[in-house]
Amino acid sequence: MSDSTSTPMASGVPVDYSSIPDADRQHTFSRRVVGLDVILAFLSVVLVPGLAAVLVIVAGAIFEQQWLYGFAVPAATVVAFGGLWVAILRRGWSRRDLGFVRAGRSLWHLLWEVPLVWVAALALTVWVGTLAGLDPASNDPSTSSSAVALSLGVGAVLVTAACVTFVMPALEEILFRRVLFGWLEQRFGVTLAVVGSALAFGVVHIAPPAILLQFLIGLGAATLVRAHRTLWASLALHALNNGIVTAGMLVLLL
Repeated sequence: MSDSTSTPMASGVPVDYSSIPDADRQHTFSRRVVGLDVILAFLSVVLVPGLAAVLVIVAGAIFEQQWLYGFAVPAATVVAFGGLWVAILRRGWSRRDLGFVRAGRSLWHLLWEVPLVWVAALALTVWVGTLAGLDPASNDPSTSSSAVALSLGVGAVLVTAACVTFVMPALEEILFRRVLFGWLEQRFGVTLAVVGSALAFGVVHIAPPAILLQFLIGLGAATLVRAHRTLWASLALHALNNGIVTAGMLVLLL
């Protein structure tokens, strides 16, 4: 079969594009997403890990062992990784299906695109937040977890920082910019996929200032994914944002 009608998929099996509807050929990623994928990914990355973190914090309070708070973020990360493995990877998704593929455009563009998007999101958050009278104070539970991690030593700090900056962003990108974005894109088109996935990403951060910033970060991340056709693009933005926040928080706590 000629290259014009087939291309290798993650499984190595050629795909006959003549049998695929024109609309599907325009999707950001090749593997289609079903409703069960969205539900299981949400449970794995948001709900169950959140409950795990709460249980660790509650256990620390009940038994008056505040050092347990330092394990809330790592525990949630481990649960999220394990849950996503069972919910997605064990159901046949490959690394390529997840979106971690070679970019459609040169990733060198990210050297200016990612900082530009982050600065724009922060500036808009400050402007809109000031007009709306939002309190910039954060209620992020990872703050208390990181503070306790400092008392547990350098190792605990590095583990928590790695979870917040790299591991959880990767898992969240799979949920919001691959699974949810892909599902919305198939049904409603790319515009609603960008806005809908960004809105969901913002809402799960709970605190109004965080919701606003993360919604704008989500818009930028989804746009980068669509432009580059790879999850590496949105992960770069997400990791930069979390890395800056984590570094700033650690500086304040020291």
